[in-house]
Amino acid sequence: MPTSEHEDYEMEDLYDITEEILEEDGKSDTNIITMGDWNCVVGDESYRNIVGPHGLGRKKHRGQMLIKFCERNGLIVTNKWFRKPKRRLYTWKAPGVRSRH
Repeated sequence: MPTSEHEDYEMEDLYDITEEILEEDGKSDTNIITMGDWNCVVGDESYRNIVGPHGLGRKKHRGQMLIKFCERNGLIVTNKWFRKPKRRLYTWKAPGVRSRH
């Protein structure tokens, strides 16, 4: 997915394309797994049955976009449902600062 350097409309376009693919394959009796780095922060608070309580940081705008996408399509963010060591909660650390994503 595009990084934070890209505009929101580019993210929305990719969500739209992904939704079209999901609609083509149907959702009735199919288990759908989408994998990858969605480049967003969904936070450390549970949200309905979409996001679990074991995330990192505070939810950001792009994280809210992912949550809405999941709501519309009946999907969940699975990696936030399992407790992990703190060092396994992020994949990138800013040089020289404590910012982790």
